[in-house]
Amino acid sequence: MILLSRICITLMCAASAASTLCAQNITAIVHGEVIDGNGGPPIGDGVVLVRGNRIVAVGPARSIAVPPGARVIDARGKAVLPGLADLHVHLLGGWDGEHADMLGYQRYLNALLYAGVTTILDTGNSLFFIQQLKQEVAAGRIAGPAIHMVGPLVDGPDPFAAPIAFAVSSTAQIPGIVRQLKQAHVDLIKGYSGLSENMLGALVRAAAAESLRVVMDAWERNGSALVAETGIAAFAHLAGVPVTEDAVTLMHERHIASITTLAVYESRSRRRLADLGFLQEPLLRESMPPAFAGDLTAFATRPLSGRDSVFVRELDTRFHAAMSNVKRMFDAGILLTAGTDAPFPGDFYGEGLHRELELLVESGLTPLQAITLATKNAALFLEEAAEWGTLESGKRADILIVVGDPARRISDTHNVDLVMQGGRVLDRTALRFDPAKDLGLRPTPP
Repeated sequence: MILLSRICITLMCAASAASTLCAQNITAIVHGEVIDGNGGPPIGDGVVLVRGNRIVAVGPARSIAVPPGARVIDARGKAVLPGLADLHVHLLGGWDGEHADMLGYQRYLNALLYAGVTTILDTGNSLFFIQQLKQEVAAGRIAGPAIHMVGPLVDGPDPFAAPIAFAVSSTAQIPGIVRQLKQAHVDLIKGYSGLSENMLGALVRAAAAESLRVVMDAWERNGSALVAETGIAAFAHLAGVPVTEDAVTLMHERHIASITTLAVYESRSRRRLADLGFLQEPLLRESMPPAFAGDLTAFATRPLSGRDSVFVRELDTRFHAAMSNVKRMFDAGILLTAGTDAPFPGDFYGEGLHRELELLVESGLTPLQAITLATKNAALFLEEAAEWGTLESGKRADILIVVGDPARRISDTHNVDLVMQGGRVLDRTALRFDPAKDLGLRPTPP
């Protein structure tokens, strides 16, 4: 291993016109605790070498030779881990899941990058809007995490979110909708709660004919065997009710994944709003428009109506059921991947994923297991594990450095020190919310 690492670096430099020039193109992150995303023990006093936009070597300092002249980043007292992925967001903007702020998209893309989220899956949006955002981020004309998308939801005849959904009243409509989404280069298709199992099965078959997979939000039917039997690739949320043994077995046998979204359950149950101290969390305070904090405070402190109180109690029950499902499904070998469903009150872009990691640990996972859900498992689910998701030679250099020891204290992931995207160290100061530069846009009313 030692010899191989040294040979690889030597050959790489020998191929260059000058070894000095080669070394200048290498960034060496040294003396950090390397959490590679595979779930194993961290590498103490680790080194990660990056050339261009790729990782070229990872290992302990004793086995990795840092070329003279390389740019060195000292990660002493810090942890080095893959860039994080949030596989359930809606880039419609705002803070409460009801008010939209599509014109302020850069605020939210910046907030995600500021928190070290380098990949996202948008799970329901206006087709042309999210299609263009994805296109422009990929081209480098807009700063943001790599965007994967489902486009609009595919819902029943009376869609819950009509502005961002196709209304389906007959299975005959489904192939045409799928072809339109395929033409728009969606990464997955998302079915929604108004679809019957019969319609959902037709959607799965039409999607498969176009080499696409379906992720499903079936609301109270999430985690059910009947929905799993339709052939979906994943549930968009962990079930908010106890999952039966038959359903767990079926999900494992058919490789049906689940996106966790504990943060939105906690948000809607108002559990997190009991103490608004989290608004002083730097990842929020430095990326959120101050007016949003005021709006959230007003929302959190107003008296609940009788109807709202019933809703909150119901969501609290669902939150605890989802928490109990995490460890059971993880131990059963079901692919779980982290997502937040941001934005909702207390569940904001970027910081929300760090909260999701904390909730995953609270539910019974180890910190390293939780990190794997937001790194390796995300790449596995998106079928891009050869490209990113772990710190390994040949992978894209999306890297996060945090102060502390998140392998033992998951809350330390909040202490973001450096974000590298595609081998480029981002200027996090420029990603902060700046009232002097912001247009002062306000979200639309619901």
